[in-house]
Amino acid sequence: MDGSRETLIGGQVSSKLADRQILDAERELFLYKTHNREHIISSFFATLRESWHDPVLRQWRWERLRGRAKPETRARDFRPGGQAAAGAALYKSGLDLGDETKAAQGLRQMLSAAEQSIGPSGATLEGSTLRQVQLARLLTESWLAARSRKRPEQVRLAGVARSVIGALDAMTLPGGLPEIGGTPSKLSFRDPFADLDLSEQRLLEDLRRQSRLHDLEALRRDGWLRLDAGPWAGLWYCPASGWPAEEGLAHHDLGAPELHWNGLPLFVDPGPPPATQAHLSARYRSAVMHGGLSLNGDNPYPENRPYYTGAFRRNVAGPAPDLRATHDGVRLAMDGFGRFGGHRQIERHWRFDGASLRIDDLVLGTGRPRIERRLITPWAVSQEGTDIVLIKGEHRLVLSGEGTVALRQVKRWNARGDELPLTMILFTVRANLPWNGSLILRPASA
Repeated sequence: MDGSRETLIGGQVSSKLADRQILDAERELFLYKTHNREHIISSFFATLRESWHDPVLRQWRWERLRGRAKPETRARDFRPGGQAAAGAALYKSGLDLGDETKAAQGLRQMLSAAEQSIGPSGATLEGSTLRQVQLARLLTESWLAARSRKRPEQVRLAGVARSVIGALDAMTLPGGLPEIGGTPSKLSFRDPFADLDLSEQRLLEDLRRQSRLHDLEALRRDGWLRLDAGPWAGLWYCPASGWPAEEGLAHHDLGAPELHWNGLPLFVDPGPPPATQAHLSARYRSAVMHGGLSLNGDNPYPENRPYYTGAFRRNVAGPAPDLRATHDGVRLAMDGFGRFGGHRQIERHWRFDGASLRIDDLVLGTGRPRIERRLITPWAVSQEGTDIVLIKGEHRLVLSGEGTVALRQVKRWNARGDELPLTMILFTVRANLPWNGSLILRPASA
């Protein structure tokens, strides 16, 4: 009898335990489905919101739904310079530790990534002059380390360093290197050669004498145009397709060169904000913080996505922009604003005449956009009637142009994170297209 009772009680306990396990499993399944449903709904609305704010992305997704576009599947690193920096650190660590395997791995990574990061001229393809600074430093230090140990790779490292240094010198204007584009991760310096000792400086000078870039056309083909005309020196950047890489360092600064006059920075790129001001990164990357031309406050080219195909980009924003030197200056033609309809094509022509500058703008197409032209300067600025007066020491220049004029205070930061004041000069006009206008800068006595 006792045995039968124990069996009965044991069966009841087992049954209750099984029921509880079933209930627990059903509860977990319910929670999982609820969470998964919430995630799917949240993801759907996030995708919808992203598409709503980015009409080009919306068009891409529509083309994908209709089966008219296939995403780019080829893997691509948009910041190969970062991999080169990591490889250089690994290489030098291997040398210091006497670990040949580690040194060889670092050397392969550094050289492979560096060659992806630069073009035939030695200039970075990532749209950042500070990346050029970083590459110049890591390649120079690696070459010196290999040379001091009489290692065979010193010859190859010297060749790559020579190419990068030559391009860096070509990008450097009389008043210093323009800070165009973003800041590479963990970059805490601006002078790539400041830490070299006297013997290393002498070796660098010998290398530098061999590194002068004589073919500035090669530099232009890699996206960078350097021009010197009388008292003027300028640096322009133009991405190969006009679209800055989404995950790269390039900004929306097409048509916004840095110009120096008589060795003084006159119209500048505000550069990137420091890491402590990360909330400003998106704004400082946009066209509204650069000295170019925009329509209705939009960027010259859309935000890029790594999966967009070349055919899709051309369909949205037309052919690649054309930036080249002319007999009297520099000319840029771009179709990026055509994505808003009306086949809006922009032409900008910087014409240098002695100490004077004339920027001629032509906007083709239809519609009545708000045309904004910006210039950003570290000089003191004041408005006198319809003219803008720029003053630096004994120098005094007068700027004039069509439309209403506004002066806005902006800032840039040096390597230590100190704020430096700048003034944005904004000319605004709303006009029926086609439209043309000019900004004229001349010495006050002219």
